[in-house]
Order: sequence, then structure tokens, then C-alpha cells
Amino acid sequence: MLIAQLRNFTRAAAQLDMSQPAVSLQIKSLEEELNITLFERTEKKVVLTEAGRLLYPIAMQMIRQYNKIKAGIDDLREVKAGHLMLGAVPVAGECLLPLAIGGFREQYPGVTVSLQIGGSVKVARWLKEREVEMGIVGYPVKAEGVECEPWLTDHMVVVTPPWHPLKGEEVPLAALTNESIIVREVGSGSRQALEQQLLKHNVTLDQFSSVLELGSAQAAINAVRLGLGISVVSRWAAGELLEKGGLGEVSVPGVNLSYDLYLAWNRPDKESLAAKAFRSFIADEEMMQRFVNDLPLFRN
Repeated sequence: MLIAQLRNFTRAAAQLDMSQPAVSLQIKSLEEELNITLFERTEKKVVLTEAGRLLYPIAMQMIRQYNKIKAGIDDLREVKAGHLMLGAVPVAGECLLPLAIGGFREQYPGVTVSLQIGGSVKVARWLKEREVEMGIVGYPVKAEGVECEPWLTDHMVVVTPPWHPLKGEEVPLAALTNESIIVREVGSGSRQALEQQLLKHNVTLDQFSSVLELGSAQAAINAVRLGLGISVVSRWAAGELLEKGGLGEVSVPGVNLSYDLYLAWNRPDKESLAAKAFRSFIADEEMMQRFVNDLPLFRN
């Protein structure tokens, strides 16, 4: 094809890193096999014959197909030496994915993994803009080219400073409105889940003594420890401090403080082999439960 494009055997041979006689011999062999003449040769240039012009687009299509097949084979190799870009909400990115990524890399040691952490809105934007191949979010992502399914259920708890008088008590929801509350930012899955449960009991955040918004569960936990209020956070995030007495827990009867985390990824025809392998890995419920059991308060 280079000969047809450059119209010169010598220049084509140079780009192919071959000798000019070797290129001429290959063309001659092809012409003899097809029993046609593909090129008209003059002293100044080489041009395609009528038969050559007929076969040229077919040959180009064959080359494109070959390159596509080769790219697919290269993708298979990338599972051993690929680079996977992930995005996740803080509770998944800080508590769950480090364990999952560690287990994945035991199976695929050559795959490097980059993890970006942000709120659900931000992770959804990263997916839409192809900045990440896969994301863990707090609600379904609805976007062209993105697929989504429930992954794990995040069970949340009401936490207090360790010295708080309500620590260890069962408290009606209405009584908690006397407290200052620390919540995640608007748009986060945990914030949506909390507000939905409050509405079911005719309570809004405005009814609390005061409201402080922070960008992650860990930031909310730190604020609770400083005595700035109570909060509703993932048990995964608060587990170790609850176990060691660094936080208190309040039971609220009749309130279901849980919500689903969702796994979202680019549609299959845009998904790399490394991403498919990781998605299959973390979709294994039994394996993920083993990782969860390694977290504080979930140990057997």
C-alpha cells in the first residue's frame, strides 16, 4: 500500500526498512499469484493499473481489519501490563477499593491502577468524559455509553462524640433534631438516602439545631470527634473508631439508614480488557464479602 501511496519502490522500501529488490520481489510474487499486473512502472514513478485501483480499497479494508484484530490481541496482553483508571465515592474509595485493588493485583500484578476519589456527581462526570473507565457511585448514572448496576449496600449509623449523653441509647428520630448534624454535600448518595428517610418521618434537615456540610465521611467523622455535632455515616468508615470507643453510636428505631452503591462503567465496546477483568473481579459477591469481613466491626 505504501508503494501506491508514495508511487516509488525505493521510498516505500525505506519506510518499511527493507531493501528495494526485496519489495519488488514481493510485488512480483503477488502479481504472479493473482495473474494480474498491479503497477505500471516508469522511470519517474509507479502508478496503479486498473486492476490495482480495483484491489486497492479492498486491500486497505483488509489492513484495517488486521489492525483491529492486532489491537484486540494487544488488549489481551494489556491485562498483564495495562493501566486501569477508577473513580469512587469516598466510602468506597477509602474503605473498600484498597482491599479489592490489592486482591486484583495479586491476580494481575502487571496492571497498574489509578484511583480518583470524589462525590457521586464528580465520579459520574469523570465517567461521561472518559476520565475514568469505571466508577463506584451512590446512585445510578444515567448517561449515553455508561452502564450501571447495584454493587454493595452501604449501611449507615448515627454517630456521636464518645462523651455524648445519647451514646448507646435508642432515640426517636424527632428527638435527634435537638442536635447539630453534620452531613455530606448535596448530590451524594448518603445525603440522598438520609433525606429520603427523614422525609418518610416528616422531618427535614432544617429542623435540626444546625447543619454543617462536609465533603467526605472521614471529614464528618473528624467533625463529630471534635464535638461539632452528630452525623450519619457509613459503618465501614466509622467501624474502627466505634470498635475502639472513639465514637458513640445511637440507635434510631424505624429508620432504615442504608443505600446501594452502584458500579458504573463505559459500555462494553469501549471497555478495555483490564477494566472487564476488574469489573468481573469486584462483581464476585462472595469475594467482596470476604473483604468486608476484614473491616473493623465486620470481622468474624
